[in-house]
Amino acid sequence: MKEWINTAIATVLRVGVVLSIAIMLVGMVVTFVHHPEYFSSRPALGVLTSPKAHFPNTLLDVISGVRHGGGQAIVMAGLLVLIATPVARVALSDVVFIIARDRLYVAITSVVLLILLISFSVGLVAA
Repeated sequence: MKEWINTAIATVLRVGVVLSIAIMLVGMVVTFVHHPEYFSSRPALGVLTSPKAHFPNTLLDVISGVRHGGGQAIVMAGLLVLIATPVARVALSDVVFIIARDRLYVAITSVVLLILLISFSVGLVAA
């Protein structure tokens, strides 16, 4: 029984990382397709990488940007998937411990998951 648990958790982590990388690569390609001058003009690329540049920094901005095909928003969506991957691992662990009826670890992982979700909620409200 323990082998399938390790396999499931490893699969969640691998899929999350690979998916986030794929999404970020798509976002980079879209950005460079929409702005081919980034390849040939150092000042144009400087505008993209400038600290003063505007990036989608809220969940609504990311969703709106992805809907409009914005490369930067797609890259940010990939970063969000990467951030969500360990949270999904904790949620999966919680489900596994519930199935195994291990009350101590259900309590521990539930508290960890609750703390993660509260921290994301506070971050959303503060943004």
